[in-house]
Amino acid sequence: MALFSKPPAKKPATPKAVVKPTQGAARPVVSARDIAAQAQGRRGTSSRPRAEPAAEISMAAASLMDMAPAQAPIEVGASSPGLCAVLENAALLFASGQTQPARALLEEGVAADHDARSSVLAWLSLFDVLQSQGDRAAFDDLALRFVVQFERSPPPWDERDAGAAGAGARVKATPGGIAVITGKLNATTAPQIEGLRRAIDKGAPVRLDLAQVAGFDDAGARLLAEALAYGRARRVPIALQRGEKLYAALDILLRRGRDAGEGAWLLVLEFLQFERKQEAFDDRAIEYAVAFEQSPPSWEPPPEVRGSAPVDDMTVPSAEDAALGDAAPGDVLAWTGVMAGACAPAMARIAEHATSQSVVVIDMTAVQRVDFVCAGALLNAINRVEAQRRAVQIVGATPIVRALLLLIGISPRHFVRKLP
Repeated sequence: MALFSKPPAKKPATPKAVVKPTQGAARPVVSARDIAAQAQGRRGTSSRPRAEPAAEISMAAASLMDMAPAQAPIEVGASSPGLCAVLENAALLFASGQTQPARALLEEGVAADHDARSSVLAWLSLFDVLQSQGDRAAFDDLALRFVVQFERSPPPWDERDAGAAGAGARVKATPGGIAVITGKLNATTAPQIEGLRRAIDKGAPVRLDLAQVAGFDDAGARLLAEALAYGRARRVPIALQRGEKLYAALDILLRRGRDAGEGAWLLVLEFLQFERKQEAFDDRAIEYAVAFEQSPPSWEPPPEVRGSAPVDDMTVPSAEDAALGDAAPGDVLAWTGVMAGACAPAMARIAEHATSQSVVVIDMTAVQRVDFVCAGALLNAINRVEAQRRAVQIVGATPIVRALLLLIGISPRHFVRKLP
């Protein structure tokens, strides 16, 4: 018998289970840039993107984004200042000419969507749409809500644009002295004619584009005739462009004599004076006097515009050129109307100006709408100019147009408030 008992044998310790992480299950690194990229890839949906784990989830490798999904919208919003899903979709709708759906989306967004409600640009874009539709009551109601939301003054209602929706477009006098008349020439065209008069009041030569006139009645013909007579009386040079279809329709109508309406006769007489066709004018003036039992109007042609051409002899440029204005004083490129399609002449003008000046300024004050294709073409043009160590500045773009350009990738630094 041993004096000392042997210590009890130790049972071998049960080896601890080693939890091997599933291959590829490490938590992904999520950055605001990554989330913004995902958001750009899913612009067609209203839901915010969430980061997803690379493999199946384990307790050791849970996704941080799944634990705190509310952080995603904040980070995405920071990648594009002022933009949100609602505004992006509304800007695309507006760019394609769907104004009413864009308005409905923005109205619902600023009322119920968190990101849209906190985006000043979304509210300003809605103001812009309401102004373009001439809805003063909705504009004023939104202004009260805007003050409560942001504690700052809302944009003012522009009386000059009131009723422009009935004419189908918003026409403003531009630095380049350009006016475009669209739609049917009738009483509802009065706001567009007023835009022509404001351009005449500047005293500089005016270019009047008539390519988009789709018919006319006696009241509309009289309005345009009076505006042209106003320009002649003020001795302001006016170049009529692409009006051959309107002139041909008027010429056929005049075969009815008095039944054609006095407005049509007056407009033809104005056209003949701007074409400087005195013999044809004298013949028509006598016919007018007989038909309406009035004294024949006198021959008082307007000042000649250098480089202009008669209405029926003009070569017709491409449709893209309708929205392009010449460089205004100070080498500013003035655009107007609807910028749709590749707009090759406009983009070529940007490249041309970049060869002679360090900053190319584009005035979009009179631009009604820019479509997605034109926005992409503008982005490419800006990139080419910057590759030459030049800069591009955009002046006067409306909020919803600015939203589209930001969405397409144009930097906020390109937008300035005033002309240099």
